[in-house]
Amino acid sequence: MSAILDRFGAPMKTQAIIQRGEPFGRSAYEAASYSHQDMAGWLPRSVSGQSALTTERDLISDRVQDIARNDGWASASMSRSLDLVVGSGWRLSVDLPAKLLNLEPDEADEIADQIEEAWTSYAEDPGFWCNASRQGPMAAVLGLAYRQRVGDGEALAEICWDETRGGSFATFVKMVDPDRLSNPNATFDTSDRRAGVQLDEHGAAIGYHIRTHHPDDDAVWGAGLPEWTFVERETEWGRPVMVHAFEADRAGQFRGVPPMAPILRKLKQMVKYDEAELQAAMVNAVLAAFITSPGNHDDLAEAMTAKDIGALNLDRLKSYQEAPPRMPGGTAHFLYPGDQVTLTQPGHPNSGFEAFFRAGLRNVASTVGLTYEQLTMDWSQVNYSSARAALLEIWRGLTARKDMFAAQFMGQIYRAWLEEYFDRRLIKLPAKAPSFEAMSAAWARADWIGPARGWVDPQKEAEAAGMRLSLGISDLDRECAEQGLDWKQVTRKRGRIRRMMIAEGLDPDAGRVEARIQTESTVDTESNDQRDKREREEAA
Repeated sequence: MSAILDRFGAPMKTQAIIQRGEPFGRSAYEAASYSHQDMAGWLPRSVSGQSALTTERDLISDRVQDIARNDGWASASMSRSLDLVVGSGWRLSVDLPAKLLNLEPDEADEIADQIEEAWTSYAEDPGFWCNASRQGPMAAVLGLAYRQRVGDGEALAEICWDETRGGSFATFVKMVDPDRLSNPNATFDTSDRRAGVQLDEHGAAIGYHIRTHHPDDDAVWGAGLPEWTFVERETEWGRPVMVHAFEADRAGQFRGVPPMAPILRKLKQMVKYDEAELQAAMVNAVLAAFITSPGNHDDLAEAMTAKDIGALNLDRLKSYQEAPPRMPGGTAHFLYPGDQVTLTQPGHPNSGFEAFFRAGLRNVASTVGLTYEQLTMDWSQVNYSSARAALLEIWRGLTARKDMFAAQFMGQIYRAWLEEYFDRRLIKLPAKAPSFEAMSAAWARADWIGPARGWVDPQKEAEAAGMRLSLGISDLDRECAEQGLDWKQVTRKRGRIRRMMIAEGLDPDAGRVEARIQTESTVDTESNDQRDKREREEAA
């Protein structure tokens, strides 16, 4: 091996690596200190985004699933997240770019309406043909997928095609347990295959190695030896086949991490603490009583040798059989002469338990993206201002999470279904409009309306919504979407109701005028601080 030369042409000398900082003085950052008492023993292993998960993700996922099955708070955190993000399902709101598709605005609106109606018929078909297991509509598929996203850190599904299966469309969705995604025969990772995900030269997933059945089902009769099937991410013309939805925390990460992983150790300790306190309370709540006889040990020993000990014990036994010493309803029976009852004084006061547990639940709630009140359903310690501020912050995070999941999961399913919808010529396009194959991304552009955000104070927030609309800083689409409504359906229903009221000889504007007059006459002029003070006084 040739030596490395310096600028004078002489071989460079090998020099030892010198540690910067503390050997010659204090480190500039305490975070890099080796001698600080809080940092001296903290030497974490440097890991890449995926190497930390390759051998540990399965165990983390199993522990999260176990605690969710057996602990009410862990289960509640997953259920609350599911209710807030998915709810009873998502509504499709098609948003076609008219100019990009060479469509007039009216033409784009008409096509969007047709697509929305066709999707609703497909997703809410009572035969559940969109679901491979046929256990529910598309909302059930979405709910299970997001539950996997929270519990396993990722959602995995295969978009299948079967024209002979039944239903109006050949496209349907099969959910896949993330535990089935692994390297064939449990082999080690390679540069182009990480934890079951096959990668291209740029690090993008091109396929997935799926186990034929769950590892825990190997013992099922007839399961056979496990095999692995390679499923491509998409067809050669771009139709999605395998959907893998997760949020990467670092570059080079190809599998998901359960959101409860950082709080799992503390949550397990809270479960043990809760059980210990419950057992201690049960033990100390028992009112125990002991019957003591007169005399000490020596007297009892001498009595045991007496000839009349048998008669004495029989007499005592007969007395207690006739009148056993019970205390039902605060009554008492006479004891044998000379015997007395001694009661215990139970007590296990722990005034700090509630405060400690509340602090722990706040930590759990913040980790999974909820407020303490949403997790525990305890709103007794908040007022209007603090509740609204907290809900706005939480809603911002939930909206970002929902939009990401919509793009990774529902957007892919919708794109595959829409391709079949266009391919079967179920919609008539203007001659100037491009085909689906030419501009699939533009045709598949859509929004997903999730569950309603809700109102803390319906009157004030409804007035604020009306003010935003009147000032032109918002629109009916956005205001309805925040409440889980489709503005098109709201408009159609309002028009239908108005026409029916006019046909019946009723004034459709009477209620609106009365509500406006009542609102103006009873307008609330108190500030937020005044409102908070009044609420505290009313609560006291």
